Amino acid sequence: MINKENVIEIINTNKDYLQQVQVYVDRTQEIGIAFRYSPIEAIKNYLARHANLIMFPSDDLEYGGLVTYKNGRFFIHINTNQPKTYENFIWAHEFYHYHFEADEIKASNKRTFADGSSPNENERIANLFASELLINSVVLKAVFAEVRETYAGDKLENQVIRLIQTFKLPYKCLVIKLAQDGLITLNEAVKIIDYDYRNHLPSDFDQSLLTPSKSVQFGSVSELLVDPVVKENLRASDYQSINTMYYSHMNHLGGLREKEKE
Repeated sequence: MINKENVIEIINTNKDYLQQVQVYVDRTQEIGIAFRYSPIEAIKNYLARHANLIMFPSDDLEYGGLVTYKNGRFFIHINTNQPKTYENFIWAHEFYHYHFEADEIKASNKRTFADGSSPNENERIANLFASELLINSVVLKAVFAEVRETYAGDKLENQVIRLIQTFKLPYKCLVIKLAQDGLITLNEAVKIIDYDYRNHLPSDFDQSLLTPSKSVQFGSVSELLVDPVVKENLRASDYQSINTMYYSHMNHLGGLREKEKE
């Protein structure tokens, strides 16, 4: 979990990786113009075309998603039981693993499992990639300056909250990016990173951004359910829930098909 005890170390480590990650961001934006101006939707469409995509609400709110490879296909699971802001971040995070670590995943040398419970060293680059792709530094600087001018009487924490509606990303992600870009100091980042922002939302804040979509989409899930990587990383209750919902879904479709034949 990112907090005031480790946020400076995370920001400094990000700066060490930044040049390397910018190369990945540039290569991603070269795929198509949508990756520059509407990256979240571009990623969703890209993964839906090129991989077996599973969207399912997990009971483990620290779990974001995973990428695995089986029988010649990539499988990507996105947990849709998390705030939309965090889900947006995870889409970009998992895209990094899929697009830039495909060979390692195929060879089973790398297992990707986005878990927010700790700042996993193996996930640092994927997290930084997501932040850099989804938050344009020039736009952030301009929007933050406008917010600070318009809401000059607000505390810094509340000014950061207003950025959530613009970028549709998690509060802590924005705090880290602001400090990383030098728009706030490291001391300010430490001071505000643990702010209970959910209980201090402006009256005009779009609270739907902090609710889960709970979207469900299955793509060859029957193959995924027998993958040892999935069995090892998913909570037993989540694994059973996916299993149950999938077969319930298939039985429902079967019933509809039988009715069509009548």
